[in-house]
Formats: sequence, C-alpha cells, structure tokens
Amino acid sequence: MKKINKVWSAARLVVVAALLFVGLLAPVLAQAASRAEQVLALVNAERRKAGLGPLALSQRCQAQADKRAKEIFQRGRFNHKGAFNGLRGYGWMGENIAKGYRSPAAVVRGWMHSKGHRANILSRKYNHLGVGFYKGCWVQTFGGGRPKVVRRTVRRKRR
Repeated sequence: MKKINKVWSAARLVVVAALLFVGLLAPVLAQAASRAEQVLALVNAERRKAGLGPLALSQRCQAQADKRAKEIFQRGRFNHKGAFNGLRGYGWMGENIAKGYRSPAAVVRGWMHSKGHRANILSRKYNHLGVGFYKGCWVQTFGGGRPKVVRRTVRRKRR
C-alpha cells in the first residue's frame, strides 16, 4: 500500500510540475507568436499603402527566421552569411536582420527607413514571411514563388 501511495505522490508531483511549466512557458510562447503576427500586420500595412498584396506567415520561413535569429545572437555574426540554408525550394528568397529594437513597431519602422530592407518588404517577388526574434536579434525571412518540396536521396550501403 505504501508503494502505491509513493507512486501516486510522484505522479501528482510530475503533473503539478508540468502544469507549472506550461503555465510559465505559455505566455512566453504566446508573446513570440504575437510578435511575429504584429510584424506581419505592420509589414502588410506598409505593403497595402504601396498597393501590394499581403504576405502570409509560412512555417518554413518562420522556422528559418527563428533559427537565424538564435544563430546571429549565439555566433555574434551580424551578417547574412548562411541566410538561406533552410529555405531551399523557393523561387525567391530574402532576409532582413536588425538588432536592439525593443518592439515590432520599432523594428519595422527601422527596416522601412533603410533602402535595402524597405525593398525586401515592398518586393512583389515575395508572398511568404517568417519573423524570428532571439535576445534582441530580429530576422525577417521572405520566400517567393511556390515552395517546392525538397527531397533528399538516401544512398544505401551495398552488402
């Protein structure tokens, strides 16, 4: 009987810990999602002013933007080297990076005041967007054209 009580106690502890973890993590994840959605809304407002169609969030672009923001921070390299490693398959690809902006509105305003970044935001070539943020590093990843499925060939060893 004591063994069963110990198992139940341990199970309850695991459940409570999981609920606390999810409760603490959920706002962080929600903020990250809303950050990307806020940047998307601001970018689409700028595109609308210029008479262009809206961009849509893309899982592929989003994954690449998240990866790049973390990479830029961790490696300390604020450049576009390796920008498109995870985006193969798009006909057109672009990237905007920024550092130190505190809000989606501030970073979009900064990008719009830069000729090259503004050109990416207002390009007719792009129809997909991903937004990454990691410890002050912002990344916009653009994809244009229809994303193709990239298949990898697997070589089998001969016996």
